[in-house]
Amino acid sequence: MRKRTSRILLGTGYVCLLTTLLLYQAGVLGERREWGIAILATLLLGVALAVILLLYLRVSDQIRKLEQNRDTAAQKALEAGTEGQQTAGGGRQSADETVSLENWSYEEIYAAFLGAMDGHEISERELEVAWLLYRGYTNRQIGEALFIAETTVKKHVSHIYQKLAVYSRKEFRAYVQKAFTDRPL
Repeated sequence: MRKRTSRILLGTGYVCLLTTLLLYQAGVLGERREWGIAILATLLLGVALAVILLLYLRVSDQIRKLEQNRDTAAQKALEAGTEGQQTAGGGRQSADETVSLENWSYEEIYAAFLGAMDGHEISERELEVAWLLYRGYTNRQIGEALFIAETTVKKHVSHIYQKLAVYSRKEFRAYVQKAFTDRPL
């Protein structure tokens, strides 16, 4: 971050110097008292541009990190779904019980997920949280994705667990996976 800040400050100084020279060449600056005002105005303009650039870079970095976290979590969830599922007791499922999601479309996976949630009086917001929870997102990532506080996510997760009678993410995942094994192909 310090390198970026120093580059921006150097760029700002460069812009100020070029602006001053252009004003001088254009004949706008002639007397000494006009120089001070022009330099001050140029510095303010350069600082404003630097601040805008810093904000843009910071926001774009945060967006990039959010997208990487989401992609990583989605990849982990997909790998967990295809490599073998955890049972409610914590052990690996046998090969004949494992559900391979490789040939399933996103819509089929989501439909099976909705089927698992059906009949439990889960609100729309809890359903959004549950979907991201199933996909392997952390509470922080769910909060960022849905633009809600992490404490709010924890409350939603708690309500989901109560309604499904599960006590952990592992049990929640096993509960949802059961919908995949019960679903006819």
